[in-house]
Amino acid sequence: MRSFSNPAFQAGLYSAVLTAFLIESYKNLQEDPQQTMITLLRQISLQTNNYTIVAGRLISAVTPEPTPTPFSAALTDIRVNVCWFSSLVLSLSSASFGMLLQQWLREYLYIDRTVPQERLRIRYFRARGLEVWKLYEIASVLPLILQVSLLLFFVGLCFFTASVHSSIGTATLLLVCAWAAFFGFALLAPLISPRCPYKTTFLKSAFRQWRMHVGTTPTSLSLFLRLPLTDS
Repeated sequence: MRSFSNPAFQAGLYSAVLTAFLIESYKNLQEDPQQTMITLLRQISLQTNNYTIVAGRLISAVTPEPTPTPFSAALTDIRVNVCWFSSLVLSLSSASFGMLLQQWLREYLYIDRTVPQERLRIRYFRARGLEVWKLYEIASVLPLILQVSLLLFFVGLCFFTASVHSSIGTATLLLVCAWAAFFGFALLAPLISPRCPYKTTFLKSAFRQWRMHVGTTPTSLSLFLRLPLTDS
């Protein structure tokens, strides 16, 4: 169970799922060689079947087709792959930093001293280092990076499904908007009341500063929800 709660494991699992989509989507950025071969074979077949002999000369009655324009990927395919490749880079970066973070914490917990006083001094010394080097803040950024990666994947999925069928694209867009609305509310809900359990470590300090700046003046939203601004 601990492995499923590991951010590095979650990022790796998400990257594996995303890679399956990228394997199919990036093909649209390149010219299909099979389609090119079919076009050339069709032209050869037309020319072969429409030759006439005039004055002992073999003349083709088919009008030469214009030179095909160079291949250019569709704008939708470019948008989808930009979103999905960016999402993959962010998710793998989150997994990489997650593994580094595990190594740092493992080193923090490892103490080869047996005397209790020495162990206490080392633990205090390292604990101060965690605060000075902002290790807690770094750890709080990793889930946020993964959420941004997920947002990019959803945006690319909306473009992709819209290019397949408008109904599928609309349904996907509505579901993504519902997810984004709930996620945004859960992210900003602590601004309404410090009692809200939807705490985000990365934004906790900023929200605390905002409440100190606002003070106890009730906002219209807090009055509407009848939630206290401060703990009683």
